Amino acid sequence: MAARFKYVYGGNSFENKKPHPEGVLSILADSRIPPAQAMIVGDSDVDVVTGRNAGIHSCGVSYGFKPHTFQQTPPDILVHNLPELAQLLNHQDTKTPS
Repeated sequence: MAARFKYVYGGNSFENKKPHPEGVLSILADSRIPPAQAMIVGDSDVDVVTGRNAGIHSCGVSYGFKPHTFQQTPPDILVHNLPELAQLLNHQDTKTPS
């Protein structure tokens, strides 16, 4: 499975932990991806705040650690499964500018 990932970072990979943007910003820099083209997917408000702090989009999943925290800190998108996110993103890619 490791061959499917270019980089693997864990909770202790960076000096600062979420919601500090250090981890996200490091991944973006390593990947040479601009923030406007990135999204954090997570199961708690900490992930949403991390995304905001890094200047990227956020997607919450309605299952996992603390999805109830999205009531106070809503993500940009909320999905119930990852195939739903893929469908939403594919739909966005097919829209033509007005």
